[in-house]
Amino acid sequence: MGLSRRTFIKTGLAGAALGACGALPPVSKWLRQTDAAADPQEKVAYTYHPPNCGGRCSFKCTVKDGKLVKIEPNEWPDKRHSLICLRGLSELERVYSPDRIKTPLKRVGERGEGKFVPISWDEALTTVANKLKELKDKHGGKSIYLKASSGVEHPMFSLATMLGAQFTNHAGIDIGLSGGLHQVTGAGLFGPMNNEVTDWVNAKTILLLGNNFLETSMTDAQFFYDAKEAGAKIIAIDPAYSTTVTRCDQWISLRPGTDTALIMALINQVFANKWYHEDYLRKNSTAPFLIRADDKKLFKAGDKYQVWDKNSGSFQPYDAPGIHAELDGDFSADGVKLQTVFAALREHAKDCTPAWAAKITEVSEQVIKDLAKQYATAGPAVLAWGWGGPDKWYHADSLGRAGGILAALTGNIGRVGGGVGAANHHLPGYFAPFKGWPLPKEFRPAKPEMPATDFPQKPNSVRAVIIQGNTLNQWLANANQTAAWLKKLDLVVVVDIFHNDTVKYADLVLPTCTNFEMEYDYYNLQIRRNHIMTMQKVIDPLFESKTDFQIEKELAAKLGLAQYLPKTPGDLISARLKDPAPPLKGITLETLKANRCIQRLNAPMEPYRGNMNQVYNTPTKKIQLYSEVLLPFGAGFPAYEEPQEASPQNPLFKKYPLQFSQAHTRYRAHSSFSNARWILQIIKEPKVEMNPKDAQKRGLKNGDLVEVFNDRGKFQARYQATPEMRPGSIRVSEGWWSKYFAAGNLQNVTNSANNPRGYPLSHGPVIPFNDTLVEVKKAGGG
Repeated sequence: MGLSRRTFIKTGLAGAALGACGALPPVSKWLRQTDAAADPQEKVAYTYHPPNCGGRCSFKCTVKDGKLVKIEPNEWPDKRHSLICLRGLSELERVYSPDRIKTPLKRVGERGEGKFVPISWDEALTTVANKLKELKDKHGGKSIYLKASSGVEHPMFSLATMLGAQFTNHAGIDIGLSGGLHQVTGAGLFGPMNNEVTDWVNAKTILLLGNNFLETSMTDAQFFYDAKEAGAKIIAIDPAYSTTVTRCDQWISLRPGTDTALIMALINQVFANKWYHEDYLRKNSTAPFLIRADDKKLFKAGDKYQVWDKNSGSFQPYDAPGIHAELDGDFSADGVKLQTVFAALREHAKDCTPAWAAKITEVSEQVIKDLAKQYATAGPAVLAWGWGGPDKWYHADSLGRAGGILAALTGNIGRVGGGVGAANHHLPGYFAPFKGWPLPKEFRPAKPEMPATDFPQKPNSVRAVIIQGNTLNQWLANANQTAAWLKKLDLVVVVDIFHNDTVKYADLVLPTCTNFEMEYDYYNLQIRRNHIMTMQKVIDPLFESKTDFQIEKELAAKLGLAQYLPKTPGDLISARLKDPAPPLKGITLETLKANRCIQRLNAPMEPYRGNMNQVYNTPTKKIQLYSEVLLPFGAGFPAYEEPQEASPQNPLFKKYPLQFSQAHTRYRAHSSFSNARWILQIIKEPKVEMNPKDAQKRGLKNGDLVEVFNDRGKFQARYQATPEMRPGSIRVSEGWWSKYFAAGNLQNVTNSANNPRGYPLSHGPVIPFNDTLVEVKKAGGG
């Protein structure tokens, strides 16, 4: 049934008209009509947006007769951020969605059938607690695995710690490039840019590498235009024409999965034309360090890396005072040949010429040469990538490393108007650490025995999983493999708001609240865009839902552990704010209450710029151009490698000649908002976007029902003619639930292979969602 925004506002709620889920009692059992006898007072409350769109917009919410009736932007201290997008506006409809899980559920069919009956909270929590006790006693805490999706405001880490269970929050997604960049600069999770997006006005060149910024970072679009108006040349490097491409000065379309070849060619040109910054490299990087010819390790004396000091004509520790490290040259020590990292990198990149890269990327040699000159010589430059495209490939770490090295060679790290890394989610910015909730020392979580992406693929200890959010649909590839693993487990518990794909596999379902509902007056903290925010209670929990905080607390009580947890979210907020970090000085829950639940951190007013002191989170505190960690894989320097699957060189290419990708979109935040009915009025179903030339070869007409398939599985959806798609590639926007496909799910076909090189990296191996080959045909009866 459809519920328009106009109808909703006109009726206030439309109570019973919202219907029921399955055999459950109708919504009217829990909700009153707005014309019922009630206190007619209107109130305003403030909260922020938690689903993982990254914007973290702050909301002003109007409540009438106990019902949420309007959402507006809150007034930020920095007025530029007083914004809201269509996803935030649609939350009003989602709060009262007929897809809401209204009561705890127990599975009555096979796992995956999605057949449940309602049960009481006491029965649900008692059943879960008893099974967890049994598994811990028999198999140890490591047999229990807790996983929270990225939009979850209160991951149950404390419960995992007290159980001695395995826990992960982020694994396998959006970490391919950051794992490589971390090897170079020590970049944190997701590999954020060094400089805040508001600093782009100081850049002369901005390269958006697989980053559809204007589609996926709408609330930061103003800073894109600020940079453009200030004179920056903005260049989109992307296989497909996109929203962002339409507003860029140049579009470079390359063969999917070949970005590393392009960046290596830019590195080649920097060396060939001597566009590198010698003094910068000498002082701030490992360029003068020495590589041994025998074992390829860096040369040490004792525990200190050595360089050749030009002043003394001898080997000296790299951090010795008063030295002038030789940047270029060959040396020897005790009969072992040595070469500087700088010289070795130049030799490594020697054959990565524009002509070489042109054959691989299908970008012209002259375009590559011009791009290198623009980036290296025009002034401060930004290399900003996204997570939906080049990150989701088997060899993504090499691209992250190559990008960091290119930025370092040209002195674009730690400078005004420069930077390298992921630019979405308004990352980075001024931040502050939060204190954790203290637990007794005897409680320790189990060390994760493998990345989450391995659990469906390798033998492991896990016998029970507790999942917060739609993890199975969003965080794991090769859905049929995932389903086979889940069916072997002793217990699957899902905590969620809606009947999504993950819920279908649960033994027990625990209904949680939206971010507008809570049992307490205030809930959680977030820092974004240099501000700190808290959530104020907007309305009471609907139906029989509870917050994640309350579910963790009540489950802990069943396990005899509740005394170790905070009594209220307010207690947790106050504890987290006790960190003595200067940005938090004077900020308390009380001051947040007095300031519409949002305050600017105690931080400078100019844009955040990282590494301006040229100190890096690496073992040497310098930019590391060479990786000893990856030497066992023959990867001291990054190199271009053909895609693991989506390559014409793969024998499978003859059978499955189309590269499949799943892109981010303005309409969803991963899988959140798949069921947002106001948004579904704009885009009602997933579409297989394909170039008409490819469709013609397959006898397809626009609007045909098609089947996308490979050896892993298949799904069906409507074909949409998209001339902007590069021939040889197809795309379905990510996050759609199975119920919106004619059959199957896009994750049925995706590649789940883990690159062995990813395991020693800080964030583990990436899931190569886009490194996938498929074929498309007209669906039977379509």
